[in-house]
Amino acid sequence: MNEDPAKAAEQVAARLADRGHHAHAHSMRQALTLGAERAVLLGLREACQTVLSAVEAFDPETSGMIEELRLSVDRRLAGPHPE
Repeated sequence: MNEDPAKAAEQVAARLADRGHHAHAHSMRQALTLGAERAVLLGLREACQTVLSAVEAFDPETSGMIEELRLSVDRRLAGPHPE
């Protein structure tokens, strides 16, 4: 998966939309519109958790993509960042 969380999130959103999960795709895209990088990452992480909980039981492949994205976001959040 792409190391850029924004690009990876758009890929996940597109996949969710393609599979008919439009509300979850919207949540993922909405997280990308927050503005500042840290706010985007925090919103994106929350969206990942929400979507992951919803799709892990019936769509393991997409669930794996979301988990990779969440881990990428976690790595970014753990790294140095301006407050």
